[in-house]
Amino acid sequence: MNKIHTSAKWQTKDGHSPVIAYFTSIGELSEAAIRDFDEHTFPLFIEKRKLLLKPGSIADHFYFIVKGVIHGCIKEEGKFITTWINEENEIVGSIRTLGTNDPCREYLQALEDCELVAIPVALTESAFDKYPETNIIARRLWEHHYRGAEDRAYIGRLSSAEKKYRYFLEKQPKLIKRVSLKYIASYLGMTLETLSRVRARQNKG
Repeated sequence: MNKIHTSAKWQTKDGHSPVIAYFTSIGELSEAAIRDFDEHTFPLFIEKRKLLLKPGSIADHFYFIVKGVIHGCIKEEGKFITTWINEENEIVGSIRTLGTNDPCREYLQALEDCELVAIPVALTESAFDKYPETNIIARRLWEHHYRGAEDRAYIGRLSSAEKKYRYFLEKQPKLIKRVSLKYIASYLGMTLETLSRVRARQNKG
């Protein structure tokens, strides 16, 4: 596993962990919950192309993306296949970890230099018991992640490369200028050559 560098806490305008503003945009948090998340989350910096997780590891943190892009990928018959791509204001990690000790199945890799907040899995689990309001926030986050999973399944079932690319642009328009096309092509289930042809046709149109 590549080394992930820590930085000093919390150099933000309000002095709180960036996850506090994110969570309170979803639902209310008690002062006790805010103190707990301020104390037990911590900032991370990970360089482009470095790994956060790899298959077989037991994930003990989730990661809130303050700045940057992370993708998940699997290795199938010697080929890496991108399964999702997330940017700022998203939480990434191994969902299989919740309630289990199942190992991660994916690589989580930075596609840009990334500023993150690490959220201990143990903290989230204890928060559900100590702070009832976190269950409401968690439910809304699960709804958001479920919609993302539904979008990924929908893309996989579209019949043409053009339709897949248009849907990607509709859902994540900023990524096309930030992420190498090879990752986007892999995510969309097409070759880089096919994606390049699709983009060329759309640009002419």
